[in-house]
This record gives sequence, C-alpha cells and structure tokens, in this order.
Amino acid sequence: MGKFFKKNWFVILVVILFAGISVYYIYDTNKGKLKGKSDSGKDVVYEVDGEDKTADDFYDELYKSNGTTSVVSLFKQAVADQSVSTTSAMKDTAKTQATSIRSSYSTNYGTSADTQLASDLKSTGYTDLEEYLIEAQKILKVTGEYAKANFDDLQIRQVSYILIKFTDSSNVTDTPTEDEASRMKTVDDALSSGTDFASVATSHSEDTSTATSGGDLGVIDKNTSSLDSTFLSAALALNEGETSGWVKSSSFGYFKIYCSASTPDTLAANNTSSDPYVSLVQKYDTTLENKAIWDKAQSLGIDFHGNDDLESTIKTSLAITDDDSSDSDAEATASASASAEATASSSSSSN
Repeated sequence: MGKFFKKNWFVILVVILFAGISVYYIYDTNKGKLKGKSDSGKDVVYEVDGEDKTADDFYDELYKSNGTTSVVSLFKQAVADQSVSTTSAMKDTAKTQATSIRSSYSTNYGTSADTQLASDLKSTGYTDLEEYLIEAQKILKVTGEYAKANFDDLQIRQVSYILIKFTDSSNVTDTPTEDEASRMKTVDDALSSGTDFASVATSHSEDTSTATSGGDLGVIDKNTSSLDSTFLSAALALNEGETSGWVKSSSFGYFKIYCSASTPDTLAANNTSSDPYVSLVQKYDTTLENKAIWDKAQSLGIDFHGNDDLESTIKTSLAITDDDSSDSDAEATASASASAEATASSSSSSN
C-alpha cells in the first residue's frame, strides 16, 4: 500500500468490515479508495446515493454512533487482517466453531437465538459469526507471534508436574505428614531409579487431570495468573531438563515440577503438531493480546494524523502506556535499520 494506506488504513478496513451500515462502497485493493475521487483534498472511502463520504465522515458515524467497543474491536480486526492472510483451514475451523455456537444459542435462547446472537455480534462490531471467528484466529496468531518474539522477557516455559495431595486438606501441617512423606518418597525413588518424569507422573501423580498426559501442564509464562503463585515461581526458575524439589502449595499439596523446554528451539521440537505460543495465549496468558495488537499496528506504520481523540480512546482501551508505545517505536526502528543494513550488505556483495 502507498501513503494513503499508511494514513487511513484503519478507517478504510473498518469501512469494509463494519457491515452493519447499509451503504454502497467500492474498494480498490491496490489503492484502497474510490478511483480518482477526493473531496476537498480528502480521499473518498464510500458513496451513498451519489454523496461522497470521506474517512472523517465515516469516523464520526462509526465512533460517535457505536461507541468505543466497536471501534477497538475493529481496530484489532484491521491490524490482524493486514498481518495474517485468511486460509482455508481458518474457514473450516470457523465453520465448525460457528455450528457449535449456534447450537449453544439455540439451547439457551430457543426461538430468540438468532436475535440474541445478532445482538451479541453487533456489540463487537461484527454481523457475521464466521467472519468474527476467522478474525479471532488471526488475532490469536498475531498474539502468538508476539509471545514468540518476546520469549525471554516473558520467561516462557513448558512444564510438567507430579502432585501429592494433602492427607487432610482441612488440617495442613507445616511439614509433610508421615503418609504424605511416604508417597513423596515413592516418587523420588522412581525418579532416582532412572524412570522418566512422564512415566512417574502417570503412575503416581494424584492430579487426574494431567496424570494421563505424563503430568504435562503445557506452556506458561510470567503472566500466568491461574496457577498457584508458589508453583509458578518455582516453575519459572527451572531451565529445561531440570526438576524442582518438592514445592508446597497451601491450596493443593506438594508438587514436583519438571521443565521440558526453556528455549524456543526446544519448545518447537516438543510441539511439532501445534503452535505452543497460541496454546500459551489461549490457556494461560490473556494479557498479551492488546500489547501484541498495538505492537503490530506500530510495525505497520499506524498514523492517526492528529486525531488525538481516536488514538487516546484506542490506547486507553488497550491499556497501552507511553512506555509501551516507546518500546514499539524502538523495535520498529531497529527492525527497519536491520533491514536497511541487510539490503546495503547484499548490494555491496553483488557489486
């Protein structure tokens, strides 16, 4: 895209995506506007009964009429659309998910299911369920890529554990009871004999939700809030191949934790059939989406061109601070510099 796209990319994509407005528009995918049309020096983005609408006109209709939620939702959608191409796999997944959702709405709302679903979709800025689900996949992918790029800062780990429950959870003692210590020793002896962690977890972990999968908890990071804080601290302190001592959780019992990956390469090798970063943001770190979207928007060259109201609204809704913006700008500059150096090096080599 050219200068026009960098100036108005958000508004143009919103025009295309916000199907709730009954308008007739023509979108030129190469130029992003009505061919050859402008109004008072401003690019025309759609036309209604012969009346040209500029980007500013549409912003007023969208933002002032529909509020912050729709604008922010469509901002995310615009960023994701520009970053991730729609695939047939995404479409298939969306169809499957849509069928399940419609069935659930039908069960819960009966004859008003369609009306309720349409209302819920409208509140997010969408009118088509499958489109919404495709965009959700794209946003998830952008967020996963952000997690991967910030691997060390996020302290990403893949861990497994063995749990020995308290004998009496209503009467937890400062040190293990005789019964607890006996069960813990059985685990220690099995590990000492050379039996791999997964096998010991399957045989001896008292958490049935993970024992069948060798104690695998999955991929976590420092923002994981759904785990016991003592457990999380111990897990993040491990490097791959390391096993913790017994970690007492006042809520559950005693944990033995094993770290199977603490580097990107090992994490990738451990998860050849699925994306471990998508798994992380789906299950354990929902805090990354807003930062990831803003970071991607910065790399795409977003420029609000003096529209402080819109910029402030979006940044506030995404909980983006000035520090976040500075970090994104610095990363974008570093990336551009690296690209320029690579180009110059390649040019020198060819000469």
